[in-house]
Amino acid sequence: MQNSRGFTLIEILVAVALLAMMGVILTTATGSILGAIKDTRESQEQYHAARVALGRMEREIAMAYLSKHQSEFKTTKTAFIGKGNSLTFSYMGHRRMTRNAPESDEGFVTYRLEKDRSTGQSILVRREKPVIDDQPEKGGQKLVLATGVSKLSFSYWDFDKESWQSDWKVEIDNAKELEMKKSMAATAIGAATGNNDLGKAMVQAQTQAQENNHGPDDLWLPARVRISLTLETDDSELAFETQTRVRVMQPIEFAGIQTPKPFENTLNPYAAMPATTPNGFGASPMGGTGGINPLTGKPN
Repeated sequence: MQNSRGFTLIEILVAVALLAMMGVILTTATGSILGAIKDTRESQEQYHAARVALGRMEREIAMAYLSKHQSEFKTTKTAFIGKGNSLTFSYMGHRRMTRNAPESDEGFVTYRLEKDRSTGQSILVRREKPVIDDQPEKGGQKLVLATGVSKLSFSYWDFDKESWQSDWKVEIDNAKELEMKKSMAATAIGAATGNNDLGKAMVQAQTQAQENNHGPDDLWLPARVRISLTLETDDSELAFETQTRVRVMQPIEFAGIQTPKPFENTLNPYAAMPATTPNGFGASPMGGTGGINPLTGKPN
């Protein structure tokens, strides 16, 4: 009869210990890999959200505008309130999402940082108010554009000084009063000189002199806006920066329809002629300076 020998208790304990150690090592490695994948995915999502937020801010700031048109009861105004860490402005990029909603393509937008109550992180918030009224910094709906934003800053390019400014504040809420003052000033000058056209010309010249400047005191928007944004990650900080150009710097002011004075043709009063006489009109067919002057009816 052949003897058969099995495993001893010590051998079984050693084998179990080795299997347990291998299981712990495998579990730890798998957890580390899954954690790294999760951190990478969150970083990519955070990075993507920051880039999308910057792109949206670029497009909307480029559509900022100011208007000298105002309701009769002064219940509306346009504004551009730019600070170092926040920006509120009227723009022409609102999209009406509800049918028959009393909205247009105008509205107020605010960008600023706030604290998330649940996580305690700083978040980039976009607040939009789809109604133009006299309180641009109140009301509206909020939307979180990016999380984990540790810093947000704005700079504004001054066209005249050729330098970046830390703030830029323009509010047009008394447009009708300014127009009435201009009209009263023109009427007073016309009454004093006996020439109404002179009064209008002097007021227009003063207005034109003010429009030669392009700063916030002259009711102009900045030429460019620089946006700086910093994301706070577990390992380091990611800094982003971009610039956008404001398309309409000067306040919108629609004037009346200008109709040129009709041109009177002395040779043929019924002929259709442009408001300005061409330089070569009335010249001789042979290339000389002969012919009839259409203004005087006399030979050249």
